[in-house]
Amino acid sequence: MSLDELYTSPQIAKRLGVTRQRVDQLVDTGQLPQPLGRSGNTRLWRASDIELALAGNDPANGRLATPNWDKLPVPDAPLRLDVDEVLTIPGAWIAEPPRVHVRIWRGPVAGTVRTVVLYGALAESHGIIVNFAETVARSIAARYLSVGEARSAWWFGFWPRGFPRKELSIDYASFAFPRAGGSGGLLDALLRRGSRDAWTGEFENPVWQKVQRTDFARVLGSEPDLDYPPGTYTVAVVTALAAGQRPAIIDFDPRQLRTQLRHLTSLHSYRKALLAGADVRPGLPALPLLAADGHAESARTAEALGIAVRVLVPDALGAVADYQSLSSTEDTGSTLVERQFHQLDPEEDALLARYAQMPDDQLSAGAVYRALTTARTLAAALTDQDETAGEHADPVLLEALSAAEPELVSVRHLLDPSLIDDPGPSPHAVSTLGDAEHAYLSTISWWGPASGDAHRKAALLGHVWEKDREGLRTGYDPYGRMVLHNPATSALALERPRTLPGTPYADSAEILATPGNMTAFVLQPDGRCDILPTDPRYSYDDITWGYSGTGPEILARALSFAALPHPDAERPLTLEDRSEPTLEALLDLTGDGSQHDPFKISVGALRAIATGHQQPGHTTAQTSA
Repeated sequence: MSLDELYTSPQIAKRLGVTRQRVDQLVDTGQLPQPLGRSGNTRLWRASDIELALAGNDPANGRLATPNWDKLPVPDAPLRLDVDEVLTIPGAWIAEPPRVHVRIWRGPVAGTVRTVVLYGALAESHGIIVNFAETVARSIAARYLSVGEARSAWWFGFWPRGFPRKELSIDYASFAFPRAGGSGGLLDALLRRGSRDAWTGEFENPVWQKVQRTDFARVLGSEPDLDYPPGTYTVAVVTALAAGQRPAIIDFDPRQLRTQLRHLTSLHSYRKALLAGADVRPGLPALPLLAADGHAESARTAEALGIAVRVLVPDALGAVADYQSLSSTEDTGSTLVERQFHQLDPEEDALLARYAQMPDDQLSAGAVYRALTTARTLAAALTDQDETAGEHADPVLLEALSAAEPELVSVRHLLDPSLIDDPGPSPHAVSTLGDAEHAYLSTISWWGPASGDAHRKAALLGHVWEKDREGLRTGYDPYGRMVLHNPATSALALERPRTLPGTPYADSAEILATPGNMTAFVLQPDGRCDILPTDPRYSYDDITWGYSGTGPEILARALSFAALPHPDAERPLTLEDRSEPTLEALLDLTGDGSQHDPFKISVGALRAIATGHQQPGHTTAQTSA
């Protein structure tokens, strides 16, 4: 039926599968629009008004149909902004509960009440509105909407300009609601009134459709605030704007220039003291630790600190140039947010200029490697001082060394791309104890921590919930990696390796992984259980499987790195270095099947796949479709 046609009440009743009396009740309560007029004693409605009131609910799954934006009825007057707040989203599996900006408009449209929800991806919680869209929508409904509103509202997601894309983005989000039962029919169930604090409905399988800014303005009857300057869509800004401050005035430092300058100043101060032969100086508590072995050691440490400063300077200079450019360019969002940029003082300017002019010949591969080794040694010593409240503790210096370490690795790779550095273990918590984890735990020697391992235990403890720490035991696996385990709560934290195994895995070894744990294990024929290393040339090390995405790609890289042979072990091949058939076979292996089933494959079968002697569908990988 064309939406330009007219409905009578018997036609509406047939459309909904309810009685004519029920249609009258829905009209009287405002859940259906008022009739357009009469023809004799027959009331008439525009078919388009009825269909929009129903929002196209498919009785099979309750998914809202995508509106026809060109024919959308315009509100009688701009919808009223009833909610403009930042909401914390509980239940999302993220270390810190994420927050989103929630705006809700309401108002009459063609005899009905339209409710529009816009939830925005704040800079502090990037990705949340995609990865946990159902959780976000349910939290918004529980806080602000009745059951009927939650199911009939028009839902939109918003990304501001420059985050993560150059242009702002608005998406219409449609959820598949479970079919409601009851004698009152689908509409009655969808629109029933309920407690705003007791929403328990489901928002399933979200589907997004890109919406033009003009179409969204048509939905609201007005143009909402969307022109946030890049990098300013934060909790502080939206809270200030909601409170009536316009423009919101903020200290703008998305590249953390102030933090970088603090790191540079700390490293430079210690280097300066060491070159002057000092072993004690007020304000530099770690100086005796750095100069403990005499002048020669002090000189080497000073050299390392100088190179650490040198590799940090380019990013700081880039931030300075970026801020200068932004401050001199007029932004369309300046009426919303006034950004105040950090201005270098003379000492900061001189410090950056001094190290930027350091001769490049001082950045040899050997010098950078010595600096990297020294930085890691100092960081370990300072971590122990910090954990034991030692007299040489200096959190600022420790933070500076930690910031310099990845930059030193990067520069070393630039000087010799064939080199692979050991970035140290990656602490990780395991959420479920499956067959792989039980096999690993059976090989652990429960003692410790060993002397000097306080910083390792501290790193692992940071991944263990407070409730799991009572009764926690410490152990080491057959490869010397530390393990924390609570037998009562099954909490498990371990150190994931990022270096090649000491000896190649036997063909009969089995690679095992449990869904959701982001970690794979290698059960050796001699009873030892290794943790499958990930390739250190890539920063991400959480492995998954059963779909096309980053996690399965990281697993493919790990299998290539740790289980397949390399012509030169000192220069391991990357996944891209492998032949095209091998690359495709590994990506097919990790991308196919079900991400909810365990992953299991023998090393021999994996190598057969990689050499083209066995197809992925014939392996022992338990990733069923």
